[in-house]
Amino acid sequence: MHIQEVFNAIYSNHCYEYLIIDRNFEVVEYSDKVFDFCDKDAFTQSKNIFTIIPELFGLENDLLDILDKKNTIHKIPYVSKNDNYVNIYIHPGRDLNQQYETAIILFENITKIAKAKRQLIQEKNENNLLLQEISNKNAQLEQYNNHMQQLVKEEIKKNLEKQKMLELQTRYSQMGEIIGMITHQWKQPLNAISMMTNVLKLKQKNGAINTKLLNEKLDDILMQVGYMSQTVNDFQHFFNPIKDTIYFNAYDSIQSVLELVKSEYFHQNIDVVLSGDKTLTVAGLPNELNQVVLSLLKNSKDEFIKKPHKHMKIDINIAQIDDKAIITVTDNAGGIPKEIIDTIFDIYITTKKDGSGLGLNISKNMIEDHMNGKLSVSNTSDGAKFTIELPTTIPE
Repeated sequence: MHIQEVFNAIYSNHCYEYLIIDRNFEVVEYSDKVFDFCDKDAFTQSKNIFTIIPELFGLENDLLDILDKKNTIHKIPYVSKNDNYVNIYIHPGRDLNQQYETAIILFENITKIAKAKRQLIQEKNENNLLLQEISNKNAQLEQYNNHMQQLVKEEIKKNLEKQKMLELQTRYSQMGEIIGMITHQWKQPLNAISMMTNVLKLKQKNGAINTKLLNEKLDDILMQVGYMSQTVNDFQHFFNPIKDTIYFNAYDSIQSVLELVKSEYFHQNIDVVLSGDKTLTVAGLPNELNQVVLSLLKNSKDEFIKKPHKHMKIDINIAQIDDKAIITVTDNAGGIPKEIIDTIFDIYITTKKDGSGLGLNISKNMIEDHMNGKLSVSNTSDGAKFTIELPTTIPE
């Protein structure tokens, strides 16, 4: 028996099952459970080790080297046997001085280790695939985000250009309306100048002109020309673009608007009253505030034209509450329909038959985007009330 040799081999290699072969490569001894790792059916037909363990086929010389003491051990790692994984070790057996009589073939069961390693490799591969997929998705997402950011920038640019164009169109529309008002206002002084000139001509023809009369009529003409000149100056100031936020007197600024349009509203029997703090200084863009006030006045006038009554009135009040300038424009034209009052500032929302729905939207943008303020609306018992909030200091 080779008990001691087997024990020595098992002890040194931590193996538990074995086969012992002679120099003819025939099995002479084996452990009880060795057939968990080799072919038992082949063993019943032949004791030849190459039949029982085909993995050793071709290793005849390696086996002889061990038997002839030319080598001490041979290892075949990671062999799959009957749903198990083993390392096969070949050790020398019984010593016959010049050579070994037998060789010991040991089976080290590494199934748990191999399966765990395989599981780790599989999980690693799966993780690598998952990481690669995540990386690809992230790259796609980044590309998509970059594309969307570019689209957003382009849309913002388009919207800004469109907004500027709409504001410019509104400015031109207001300019045309004011030019019409100025034309109407100039008729009276032009008629007065024409009449005074004709009087002077007639007096001169009749020889009845004197220095006093001439000076009086010339003073009257100069007064009318001065009025017309002031109207032109107000018009130029109104449409002179100021891009930087400045401090200005709210009352004086709105008063300049009323000077331009008062004749038109007078002829429409609409009473426009400006009241409140005459000294309040606000921080913003005066011309844009003027355009907003003009737009609100025009909306009220249009409502009065649709639904006229005896006491048509627009009240403009200026006050300071805390650090805010509060400008209210209130009319008694019947108010805004409840179904659209919450969306009245949205683009293309209008109560007018031929309205564009741009005026209030642009006005809100001017107050809130350009002047860091707020524009809101509410209904009173008999009309609409627009409230403009503006800062009284320029933010640092």
